[in-house]
Amino acid sequence: MDKQKLQNELHNELLKAAKIASSIGYNPHIFNQMLANEGGYAVAKKLIHKVSSGFEKLWEINRLDLSAEAVMLNPKFKDLFTQEEIDTAKMRLKEFGYEIEEIILPILQPSGRKREYDNYQDEIKAKVIYEHLANGLTHRELDEKVLGLDKDKSKGLQSMNILHYLGMKADYKGIFEGKELNEVLNILKKQDESFTEAVRLLILLTDEELINNINSDLKAELEEEGHRIEGQVKYYYGKRYERDSKNRLLAVKKHGLSCYTCGFNFEAVYGERGKDFIEVHHIKPLSTLEEATEVNPETDLVPLCANCHRMIHRRKEEILSPDELKVLIEKFKNVT
Repeated sequence: MDKQKLQNELHNELLKAAKIASSIGYNPHIFNQMLANEGGYAVAKKLIHKVSSGFEKLWEINRLDLSAEAVMLNPKFKDLFTQEEIDTAKMRLKEFGYEIEEIILPILQPSGRKREYDNYQDEIKAKVIYEHLANGLTHRELDEKVLGLDKDKSKGLQSMNILHYLGMKADYKGIFEGKELNEVLNILKKQDESFTEAVRLLILLTDEELINNINSDLKAELEEEGHRIEGQVKYYYGKRYERDSKNRLLAVKKHGLSCYTCGFNFEAVYGERGKDFIEVHHIKPLSTLEEATEVNPETDLVPLCANCHRMIHRRKEEILSPDELKVLIEKFKNVT
């Protein structure tokens, strides 16, 4: 891969890290400005010479994995930096208690048997991969527990075909034993392009968890309101559309889980109980909820905390826009 392409990839990885930081309550606005003005490669080269305030903030919230130092240590970027720069990044992370896990994975040996591989949906293949790599399930166990086959009749051949197509032979069984899905993904993302398909599939499992949490939240909302049917909810100016689980999923994936107006993040405050929780607001007031309306989650929906959502809708005759509420917050946040 040529140097310019690597620099572009580094820039995108730093942007992604900044976006994740924003979604958990820390907005690295200075870092984002630097990226926009100078580019990721120049920013990484600059930040390696000192401990930045952003690095210290990430250390405080225990997310040094999102630091420029951690991103630049991805093996695929090693040709962009000198050995001294790499050593400095490693030493700094170590001094702040961040364990650098260097795992060398066996070389993939793809079978090329695509016909058998295409027999199963992507979500099923993703579960086969994770259960084999992280929980050490054998091919026969995978056929039974994931594919729903009679293990004695299938003899594990179906799961084996899936794994062997990706090149994951016997030395991959249990290689990530005890690791959570996000940990496995983070490691595989640092590998070369031969792992792209495995990463693509495993990402689907992170969406599955988010979908389950969203559906659970929607069910809880309905139960709280006395099991009213959707058509009866007219006074929330858009709740009918916000309750489309697909729209909410797309909105969350696009905008994150922090409140658009005040930055509040439920997981950062409530831990596991607040994970994946946020309310979703329809930006444009709807003249009637009974008319068919196509919703674009990217432009029509924004994530809001419960407080901000209530303040926007508090006065029926004067529904605020999220940006108008943001102005109010800025105006009064320093008033004692």
